[in-house]
Amino acid sequence: MANKITQTLKRVFSIKNLLLILLVLALAGGTFETLSYLWKEKEQAVQSDLKEYQKVVVENESELLSSQLISYVMRGKEVARSRIFRMAIDGLNSPDNKKVLKAQEDLKNFVKVSGYSAGCLFEPNGEVFASTQGPEEILGHGYKQSVLNTLHSRTPMFSPLRTKGNGLVTDLFLPVYDAYATSTSAPPERVLMLEVPMTSILRAFLGSERTFKYESTIHLIQQNGDTSEETVFSYPNSLKLQAMKVSFDGVSEVLFGVRTDLSMDKKVYSSAQFIPVVNWWVMIETEATVPGIILSTYKQESIIYASLTLAAMVFFVLTIRFIASTRKYHRKSSRLEEKIPALQKELSLLRIINNALPEPVTLKKSDSGAFIHVNKSFSNFTGLKQTEALNLTDNQVFDHNEAETLSHGDQMVSMSNNAYSEELTMTRGSGKSTMQVTFVPCAVEKEGDSILTVYRDVTSEKNAAERGIEVRQQVINALIRAVESVPFLDGHTSLMRKLAFEIAETLLLSDADCATVEAAAILSQVGKTFVPREIMEKEGKLTPEEIKETQRYIEHTCKILEGVEFDLPITQTIWQMQETLDGSGYPNKLEGKSISTLARILGVTNTFSALVQKRSYRKAKTARQAVEILQSMADKKYDSSVIEALGAVIDTQSGKAILQESQVEF
Repeated sequence: MANKITQTLKRVFSIKNLLLILLVLALAGGTFETLSYLWKEKEQAVQSDLKEYQKVVVENESELLSSQLISYVMRGKEVARSRIFRMAIDGLNSPDNKKVLKAQEDLKNFVKVSGYSAGCLFEPNGEVFASTQGPEEILGHGYKQSVLNTLHSRTPMFSPLRTKGNGLVTDLFLPVYDAYATSTSAPPERVLMLEVPMTSILRAFLGSERTFKYESTIHLIQQNGDTSEETVFSYPNSLKLQAMKVSFDGVSEVLFGVRTDLSMDKKVYSSAQFIPVVNWWVMIETEATVPGIILSTYKQESIIYASLTLAAMVFFVLTIRFIASTRKYHRKSSRLEEKIPALQKELSLLRIINNALPEPVTLKKSDSGAFIHVNKSFSNFTGLKQTEALNLTDNQVFDHNEAETLSHGDQMVSMSNNAYSEELTMTRGSGKSTMQVTFVPCAVEKEGDSILTVYRDVTSEKNAAERGIEVRQQVINALIRAVESVPFLDGHTSLMRKLAFEIAETLLLSDADCATVEAAAILSQVGKTFVPREIMEKEGKLTPEEIKETQRYIEHTCKILEGVEFDLPITQTIWQMQETLDGSGYPNKLEGKSISTLARILGVTNTFSALVQKRSYRKAKTARQAVEILQSMADKKYDSSVIEALGAVIDTQSGKAILQESQVEF
């Protein structure tokens, strides 16, 4: 019974079933992460959409109200300029009472026909000249200050909204100029006040039949001195101004954000725009709970959709698992029967190849370092039988230093899980040999559980390479001695090399660049041995043909070095050293950035070394004089940064030592 239960548990918790469970859990986790990401994106999208919506509504409503107010201003200006209005003013000035009464009636009718509910004409001192209202009503509103402000600014002005009957009105004040005035530079003759009926406009603006997205509400607030007033509906369908608990005094802008609503009893998302000409704020509010409701609905829908999708995927995986398991066992048995002979033959061949390899090979455990397998060459190399070497370690087979190097290679492979190669000097008897040891990560039972080590004897190759380097250096030294024998070049190469290296270090170039410029300086004058000696020793001025012949030394130098393999761009640097920034150099007339930094260093040091040496036609220049000559050609022929570095070098102790060694006056 116990065995049966154990077998059942093994089948249920097999590797494949556990992997299947992990796959389902991964799908569930991936679904959860995806939903979390989508919810976060949706939350940001709802916030962003609400912000953009409020911005558009506020801007559109503000623009609509502004345009309606502007239309009243334009209409008022037309009234003030009209012939009928001017005739009424003339009639009001008549001594005949009948004409005055008729003019007053005409003014009243004209104002109402023009769309205004009342009008009043004021003298510059604020006294009433003519009005369509009773004097007590005019005095009750205190128009005098508005009249004076209009006269001072000479621009139309609106008064704050005020209640009149069951509606709201605002007063528009316009400057009126003399009918015969040629421009507005003259002061206004009078001020015209026109009462603008705002009830229908504001009723449409705040209308209950209007619907806004997100169940938002629109508000109109006016700043009347220190007081903030909101325009609201009053029973049954009239408008009134209601004092607010909050004040907008001193507020310059209301940006989108969460804050307490105007009623001070709940949180809302709100934003507002100011209409300065009438001191109005157009505000829109959306309850702070609305985005949460939208997000909650989205979450419910996405959870349902994700659950259905996950269930479908799990069902699909289980179906494939069932179909694959029934067919897999059937195919596996027949394939194994076919592969067994081929695998046995392949194993036999691998054993033959392994034992025939001339290089020693070992396979060791990566954790303990114990040998799992060694080939015949390793057995011959160490003097141990293959069976004796098994389960031994490097410390038990090699001496202390050799074992430490091999241990370092094992550590590099274990840390990087990549192949690693290292040279190892081994002593066998009285002789020494250099071995190239390569460490390769392998998998016997699991990834990275073993290391394959291959030993290759590279002693003869290394000796040959060292002899080649030595021969090459001897050839280079011979070429340098040949160059130093050329007239005017005695010490030239040595001075160039030292200064070029110091300049490269001063310019903070890399080690490779410093090595390149030093080697290039050493070899740069080799080609001058091919220039005819009579030209090099000539004391007088060279002919153009002779100058051209001397310039070919660059070509000769590069041809000599053409067959020499350098790991650094030495030949390329020499090829460009006589090029100048203005393109007047040779051999290819390169200019500007086409010339490498290393070639520019050689060009400066070559010219400097020539200037400080004596010639048949001139005395040797001092180091300071040579630098001054180079500075006169800075950024024309030579790089100014290299010249500055040269000047800095010769001012140092090491630079002065170089000049003293080359017998150059400072």
